[in-house]
Amino acid sequence: MRSDDDARGVRTITIDRESRRNALDRATLDELEAALRDAASPGVRVVVLRGAGTQAFSAGADLKELLAHETLDDRRRHFDGVARVIRAMHELPAPVVARVQGFALAGGCGVAVAADFTIAAESAVFGLPEIGIGLLPMVVSAPILRATGSRKVVLDLVLSGRRVGAEEALRLGLASRVVPDARLDAEVDELAGQLASLSPAALRLGKEAIYAMAEMEYGAALRYLREMIVLTATTEDAREGISAFFEKREPRWTGR
Repeated sequence: MRSDDDARGVRTITIDRESRRNALDRATLDELEAALRDAASPGVRVVVLRGAGTQAFSAGADLKELLAHETLDDRRRHFDGVARVIRAMHELPAPVVARVQGFALAGGCGVAVAADFTIAAESAVFGLPEIGIGLLPMVVSAPILRATGSRKVVLDLVLSGRRVGAEEALRLGLASRVVPDARLDAEVDELAGQLASLSPAALRLGKEAIYAMAEMEYGAALRYLREMIVLTATTEDAREGISAFFEKREPRWTGR
């Protein structure tokens, strides 16, 4: 796992197992969760998550390691690692941008889709092929369902094991944007820079509200969102943003 920061407050976390198509073994999942937890820092405004090289964001579980597991606890710990990584992304105050090039399969697909933004190259391939080897993508079905909003889509992907190209992934809701391969880095960099220039307080509260709202009944969601906008309006960033607007200057965000 590699982590690199730039002057804008953008932290890039790289799944660094290129020779294994960035497969997610237990050590990698532990390191990825730790890297995401460590990014919950005032100096980190945006996280970009990517795989090393060009072949894969991540091809999913390390099957050699999975085959070597001897007990239920071993298997439980492995698959709980995927769940912990997904939770860490959702609980991180900063937005997470997944940069997807090459294959995003199985657990790798779930991690990519669970990010707040999923930017895919045109040549990217998404899929949940586990059924072909007698397994099922149980944990990652949750972010897939949340992203697509469709039981039919999840059943199709899980039970057929088929792979989908980037454009279909965009239509299904698995990706946020699809760009030509040559523009992938520029698109991710521009989005990360745009997000890093915004109020950290508003981004944090907005991310929290959207995830919470998705689990609520409509009337409860409206009441909750009313309180969240009241809370947002009381932040120092909101007062600073309004003042900067009237004074025709760039805001100076504090994240409070």
